[in-house]
Amino acid sequence: MDRSDFKYYGLLVIAMFFWGLSWPLSQIMVGQATPFQVGFFRFLIASIVYLVLLFSTNFKKIRTYTWKSIRDFTILGILGIFGYGTLFLTAMTFTTSSQGAVIAGIQPALLAISSYFIFGEKLHPKWRYFGIILSFIGVIIIIGVQPFIDFNVDHLIGNVIVFIAFLFWCGYTLYGKKVMKKHSSLETTTWSSFTGMLMFGMAAIIENKWILIAEVSWDFWLNITLLGLFTTVVSFFLYFYVIGKIGAVRSGVFINLVPVFGTLLSIVILHQENASTLWIGLIIISMGILLLNYPKDFSVKQEENGLTNK
Repeated sequence: MDRSDFKYYGLLVIAMFFWGLSWPLSQIMVGQATPFQVGFFRFLIASIVYLVLLFSTNFKKIRTYTWKSIRDFTILGILGIFGYGTLFLTAMTFTTSSQGAVIAGIQPALLAISSYFIFGEKLHPKWRYFGIILSFIGVIIIIGVQPFIDFNVDHLIGNVIVFIAFLFWCGYTLYGKKVMKKHSSLETTTWSSFTGMLMFGMAAIIENKWILIAEVSWDFWLNITLLGLFTTVVSFFLYFYVIGKIGAVRSGVFINLVPVFGTLLSIVILHQENASTLWIGLIIISMGILLLNYPKDFSVKQEENGLTNK
């Protein structure tokens, strides 16, 4: 291991910390405003930053977009920004952020399964697939057991919604891999975030509950800024910067830290109490993902695990 790589590992840890922070912050904000309003302001902030960066670095390319490109960006906005964001924020009104964060650990397994059926990508050696099985067992423990131990059916509903949200995220990631063959990651993320922001805005207008925004306190805007600027923009650039330095496989393993940070920060910030089944599920999911990522070489070169994050 090259010692110079440690600085890149540090940047990845920072990125994963902010992605994990999005779970408790989102649960706080959906108690103050609607999911559509939270999504709109988060991606409004992110879109402004993305557009400034895009126009300042790639202005000529912007003029050459075709209707096919616009269609692709819109599909990504529907899947990964509006669709995923709406489900994610709605889930936070039912379940706890710590349970949702642990379920987030299923992402690599879902991507591996989706890549197999859509692109024919296979894992080698075959025992890697036991990692996928372990990850799903961990999720089942959390979704199917945890809520009933706490006698809270709302948690079950929220956890199922979180799982469906990550199916949308898989679609966003896989379709994004196709789109990024023609467009840069900055272009793809900028326009998918922008279109998603417009959808959140239209939904919030139809919902017509803006009186809630007039009544929120300063901490709501602080949390929105953290989500829009650090979780959505800074973490994204850190993640893909490091991918360019040490590769996608070595970088992608650090995504395993998201449920860990999400769970710990939920305990610290929201003082959530977690039953033993949640920790058991977290351990099993982590074991599955480690098995999925070890040893180092995949039979098929892996690409980015996502375009932006939670």
